[in-house]
Amino acid sequence: MEKIFEFKTTQFDFDLINHIKEIRESKELNKEDLSKMMGLASSFVGNVESFTQRHKYSTRHLTLLAKAFGFKNISDLLNFPTPKFDKIKVTVKQTMNEAGSKVLQNEVLRIEEVK
Repeated sequence: MEKIFEFKTTQFDFDLINHIKEIRESKELNKEDLSKMMGLASSFVGNVESFTQRHKYSTRHLTLLAKAFGFKNISDLLNFPTPKFDKIKVTVKQTMNEAGSKVLQNEVLRIEEVK
């Protein structure tokens, strides 16, 4: 089962979430472990990384993430390109299990600037 949906966000939030996910995966951490290392509910990182939840990282979370990853400087955590746009619309295709109760895969189909 597949579904296609769109959501609007800032490109900075979108890029930050994906950047943190890449760091998390490179350090072979699962979402629950990173959440616990940050001192937060075990579902927190999973909610932030989900395209269907509106959770985001706050400035408080940047400090917690930097410490969890062992960075001495927050700038090390934010080492990714400056976003091209302010606001964006993201189109996502989700592949679900047969019951439609669990997301098996997300694929970003399109990212467009919102003016």
